[in-house]
Amino acid sequence: MSQTPRTAPLKQGKQQRSSLAFVCVGLVFGILFCAAIISGTYFAFERAFGSPRTTPIAHAVQPERHIQLSLNIVINQSGMQNDWPAYSPTNLVVPANSIVTVTLRDYDLGDTALPTNSPFTTVQGTVDRLAYADGKAYSSLAPEKVAHTFTISQLHINVPLPGDAPKGATSDTITFTFHTGKAGTYTFQCFDPCGTGSSGWEGPMVTKGYMMGTLTVQ
Repeated sequence: MSQTPRTAPLKQGKQQRSSLAFVCVGLVFGILFCAAIISGTYFAFERAFGSPRTTPIAHAVQPERHIQLSLNIVINQSGMQNDWPAYSPTNLVVPANSIVTVTLRDYDLGDTALPTNSPFTTVQGTVDRLAYADGKAYSSLAPEKVAHTFTISQLHINVPLPGDAPKGATSDTITFTFHTGKAGTYTFQCFDPCGTGSSGWEGPMVTKGYMMGTLTVQ
């Protein structure tokens, strides 16, 4: 009697196990491949559209500081040329990115007319484009009612100063507020012809320590 060989089932079992192993390996590689694609897509999306995880301390916004300055326009002071008006002091130092309020007392009263349509009759570069003369707000003055100006051309700041004071007063008080920007050195000066000579543009207008000074922003 002949017998069926027993090797066939064993061979089939090995083939089935080999096929199963191949399928498992393929499945594992497929899962790893999909995970790699998903992970790469996530990081690419986050890099393109995501917000930074941290903000460097060096870029933190600093709060603005409020600074008060006192400035005068004086005349006939000791050591000065007779009848020459002068800013006092002529060197001002303020911090950058700050709000500066200037209180200016003008002891050199009297008007010196500016030309008609002069740009220096208008308040410019201050908060709300206003200044205050003895508490009263104004945005411009008539050309014939200007005594001096406080002007920083580089910062587009101009404040005309009235030549009239309250009755019986020897000075008037002008206040105004402006923002400083980046650090730098700027010139403040008067653009009203309050100096000497036939034009009014000589003497204190062109002499250091009188109607021009330095504003240092640091």
